[in-house]
Formats: sequence, C-alpha cells, structure tokens
Amino acid sequence: MKKIVIAVVAAVLSAAGIALAAPSGADCGGGGNGGWTPWGGGSYCDGDPYPDGSYDHCVSVTVLGFGGTNCQRIYPPAPPP
Repeated sequence: MKKIVIAVVAAVLSAAGIALAAPSGADCGGGGNGGWTPWGGGSYCDGDPYPDGSYDHCVSVTVLGFGGTNCQRIYPPAPPP
C-alpha cells in the first residue's frame, strides 16, 4: 500500500511541475513542425528573431496525455576571428 501512495504522490508532483512550466515566449501562432497521435507526439517551433539575431526555440512532447514544453533562446554563432 505504501508503494502505491508513493507512486500516486510522485505522479501528482510530476504533473504539477509540468503544468507550472510555462513556455518562455516563442509564439508560433499555432504553427511549428511535428506530428500528434492519440498515444503521443511532439512539435517544435522557432519564435521571431530578436534584434541581436537570437530567437526562441520551443520543443513540446506529449505521451499518453502527459508532457510539457521546453523553450531556449538560441544565439547566432560568433563571427570568425
């Protein structure tokens, strides 16, 4: 019984962490690339470029209704010396 309670608590905490993790700012307007099935899927998108040439790259993954989104700011490579 203890193992079941621990598993349920872990699942709830994990789902709460996913729900609280909001995307950082890339607005793809419903666009992006990827595919979805009833069992899961994923997509990615790139936000509009900032003045310095960087942009937000977001990846979303869902498996059996659970998942999340991770966004990172991508910077252009440094110019050659």
